[in-house]
Amino acid sequence: MAVPHITSFCWCMGLEAGTKLIGFLHLALSFGLMVFSSVYAARFGELVGTAEDAGDRLYRTWYIISVAVAVFSAAHLLLAATLLVAVFNRHSRLLRGYVWAMLALYVASVLYVLVSMAFGFSVTGSDIFIAFVEGVLFFGILAYCILCVNSYYLMLKSTEDMEGPSKTDY
Repeated sequence: MAVPHITSFCWCMGLEAGTKLIGFLHLALSFGLMVFSSVYAARFGELVGTAEDAGDRLYRTWYIISVAVAVFSAAHLLLAATLLVAVFNRHSRLLRGYVWAMLALYVASVLYVLVSMAFGFSVTGSDIFIAFVEGVLFFGILAYCILCVNSYYLMLKSTEDMEGPSKTDY
């Protein structure tokens, strides 16, 4: 069974342009989330240990969550920068590393959703349906982006293979 691939990105864009678009969007969203969560970590950090936080430690919990999201988005920022460097330099090994890292994150997030579903929901059926639709949309778009980057990698790899070893005269 062959690795699935596509021949062009949506909106009639080539794979290279689509991969650049994915890289720039990944970079922008990661940077925005990192800044947003850092601002909230600073805001909640000021309230940790105060009288308002003494009872239920809500601000401490939100501070830890904000810091974790900031670190996670910084890792995504590095992944997006790696993708852009790989695309602009046509470096197939970096593209392959990006694909494997994103696949690992994809599988981990799907497993997290499935495990959290196993413990049951505490919301209504319509909220579950809306969360399901949002999840399918998010994971579908993410899978398509990973597929696009992998297809661009396959295209680069095939052109590298076509060049072959350097020719020497005997």
